[in-house]
Amino acid sequence: MSIARHFGAKGDGKTDDTEALTHAIQKGDGRLVLTRGDYLISRTLEVPLDRDGPVSICGEGGTARLIMTNPGPALHLVGTHRKTAQPEDFAEGVWRKERMPTVQDLEIVGAHAEADGVRVEGAMQPTLAGLLIRRCRHGIHLVKRDRNVIVADCHIYNNTGAGIFLDGVNLHQTNIHGNHISYCKQGGVKIAGGDVRNVQICSNDIEYNYDLQAEASADVLFDSRDGMIREATIVGNTIQAKQSPGGANVRLLGMGKDNPNATGLLAITGNLLASQATVLHLVACRGVVVSGNSIYGGYENAVWAEDAENLVLGANSIDHNPDYKGQSTDRVVLRACHNVTVTGLLMQHIRPVDREPEASVEIDGCTNVSVTGVQVIGARTRGVLVKGSSLVRLADCTVRPRADDAGYRAAVQVDGKSEHVLVVNNFLGRGSDGDLVLPEGAGQATGNVGL
Repeated sequence: MSIARHFGAKGDGKTDDTEALTHAIQKGDGRLVLTRGDYLISRTLEVPLDRDGPVSICGEGGTARLIMTNPGPALHLVGTHRKTAQPEDFAEGVWRKERMPTVQDLEIVGAHAEADGVRVEGAMQPTLAGLLIRRCRHGIHLVKRDRNVIVADCHIYNNTGAGIFLDGVNLHQTNIHGNHISYCKQGGVKIAGGDVRNVQICSNDIEYNYDLQAEASADVLFDSRDGMIREATIVGNTIQAKQSPGGANVRLLGMGKDNPNATGLLAITGNLLASQATVLHLVACRGVVVSGNSIYGGYENAVWAEDAENLVLGANSIDHNPDYKGQSTDRVVLRACHNVTVTGLLMQHIRPVDREPEASVEIDGCTNVSVTGVQVIGARTRGVLVKGSSLVRLADCTVRPRADDAGYRAAVQVDGKSEHVLVVNNFLGRGSDGDLVLPEGAGQATGNVGL
């Protein structure tokens, strides 16, 4: 074990400890311990793993603080691995010197607007645990190529960039779990570009990652407009914020309507998702399953899905928190989506809105959509609106208005541009236009009960 102070580091919050810590990394035994204190550094502590590894940098139970006073990452772990995670792809030197570089139990503070926390590239099994990273630009910055990353039990707080940023990286197998990630203006977990597979975002508290001055914020952002992000889970998290312009709690952005394959094969399950302009914003993605979530406070939309394929919206609750005041629409919108199943969804509208939407559930320009076993309680204007869509089934649902709602028009309305619409065995609340508006030739209705 190498003690930083034994290499001349003062940790007094005044002395520049860059040279002493660099010397400790290069000449120590691989396990560098920063004892209690404030360690100022004026340039990045770079760790070439093939030279200095294997390496562990520890803040002695969280009592040490590393303060970066200039641009760049406080710590930069650099490996040489350039292939996959298959055993046969690893050079023996990677296992001897570069495997599992570890940074733990350390506070990192940015004292410059462009200071970052930890940057990792070319590393196999980097393990970042028990860190507090604050007042930086990006907290944890993964670039170029990495494999089998673990980020666990960290506090990533009050940063101007992203909390955890997968930045154009070729990275498979990433576990992000048990973290508190909040008040990071460019997102809690941000993935942009690159080739990213097998991301597990589980059991985190990801909150208030937004910027009122930005065009669009997101607590969790998968942006594959210039890359590919597939095979991921967002499970068992609390993800909530405050309303910001164009904001979303979870946003998936694919390449566009002609290629929904770049983002997909993704499960969003068992989360609390709340309090943004749009809770779930899904664009040009494929094979996304959304189930078992508690969703509230979608001030404009609970779910907005556009140009998506093979989308499953399962048994989620779309409700509200009675302790929170204000207006919220919480609608579900499907635009130009294909092969969609919506089942077991419970929508209960209670809070007022500043502008009534066209419908609680809007299906516009879609094909092959099945809506079954859904309850829309307190529907707004219309419960379900079908526009320019085909092969739409609405079955075994309950759609009812709020009591004494003068603006409520119908439980289900289908326009004349739709075809092959089947409306069967539903409870439908009557409005000013009736309970069901289904133009001749647009479809069939049977077994429905008016309320």
